Amino acid sequence: SLLRSCAPLAATLALVAGRARAAEPDFAAAAKDVRAMLARLVAADTTNPPGNEDRAAAIGAEVLRAEGIAFETFEFAPGRTNLVARLEGDGSARPVLLLAHVDVVPSRGQAWTTPPHELTEKDGFLYGRGVSDDLSAAAVELETLVLLHRAGVPLRRDVIVAWTGDEERGGSGIRWLLEHAPQSIGDAEVALNEGGRVTLGDDGRPMYLALETAEKVYQDFTLRAAGLTGHSSVPVEPNAIVRLSRAIARIADRPFPERLVPHTRELLRVRAAREPPELARALRALTSAKGQLPRDALATVRKNPVLAALLHTTCVATQLEAGNAPNALPAEARANVNCRIMPDETAEQVAARLREIVADAGVEIVPVADFGRGGATSMDEPAVAALRAAVGRLHPGLPIVPSMQLGATDSRFLRERGIASYGIHPVALREADERRAHGIDERIPADLEPAVRLMYALALELAARR
Repeated sequence: SLLRSCAPLAATLALVAGRARAAEPDFAAAAKDVRAMLARLVAADTTNPPGNEDRAAAIGAEVLRAEGIAFETFEFAPGRTNLVARLEGDGSARPVLLLAHVDVVPSRGQAWTTPPHELTEKDGFLYGRGVSDDLSAAAVELETLVLLHRAGVPLRRDVIVAWTGDEERGGSGIRWLLEHAPQSIGDAEVALNEGGRVTLGDDGRPMYLALETAEKVYQDFTLRAAGLTGHSSVPVEPNAIVRLSRAIARIADRPFPERLVPHTRELLRVRAAREPPELARALRALTSAKGQLPRDALATVRKNPVLAALLHTTCVATQLEAGNAPNALPAEARANVNCRIMPDETAEQVAARLREIVADAGVEIVPVADFGRGGATSMDEPAVAALRAAVGRLHPGLPIVPSMQLGATDSRFLRERGIASYGIHPVALREADERRAHGIDERIPADLEPAVRLMYALALELAARR
């Protein structure tokens, strides 16, 4: 891999003037430890719901206890536990937080080719539910703490590792910590979380680092359509199911307007230099447009679902419920419409737009619980210079560009508290493999040493004493 072809990390450390010298860790051995830890986390089955994150916390606590590293556990619901460990620095700078969640999404109903809750190596990849989202990050971050501790690296910041629960269903784990135990992570100045990573091309070579600085806002809406009841042998209007179906079809047929925001323009500009000619031309046309985005370029970009989703708020039906008998007309039909809202829009604006699109007073549109929003993190923060330095030595010349996460992460709650949070997952992936998260045959490369090297280099650059 490219990371292995770089100079050993000891040489990297020597380039940092005045930094305390430490013996280079045995990264090959560390990668084996990460793999063993990851296998245990996958087998723990922290599918949410119900979560059972205490199983993962117990695995992490066992490692920390054996290493003599101080940690705390916080139960935020029965059987659901957050784990927080801390290495103390000299206090000359506020702490850095390495954050990962240990709950995973369900795999029930998905036709996997391997057992979802058994780490399986096949064709150079590790398969298992949660390996990319987000158990590998949890294992690599904890191993980084272990390596720093073993090496006795003098730190100017505390280094905190937090494993949180319920990220996949609303973030109640980290919300509990910030509300009930703010001393555990709330004093951090900067945080590294999921959301961005080194993106690999089809040839396996790094193309760019998408550093997550913003994310779309998660918001569910319930659509309720009323209808006349009676025997199904006498169809009457309005039929609740038909009415709801028309509303859903209208939403699908009238997508939200497309536009560029600062967190996507630079990313698309960098991607234009690395895409096939047709898509490259379209991306250049979009990023150079001063006003309305060119229609021909948009038509090309829409063929790529991930790129298309970066350009606008998306709303899609995800659940349906109607009827109580096959021979009776239903009184009501309901659907869940899941929206991922651009950072500069509000849920109220989106609700108003949906009502305008549906244009039927008989279809009620009600927002579900607020999942929170946290604004954006600036690329001008001092931490970004440290990230650039660390990444630049491992990946010389690799572009680092701000990006907007299409999903929601726990970073939104940190940003609400003024903690500069950046998405940088340690495991590099091809875009096609990134899309396997939450889906069938989730997988990551079997070689975990590059991920350990990257996270260790980031932690040194951000926290080691100068």
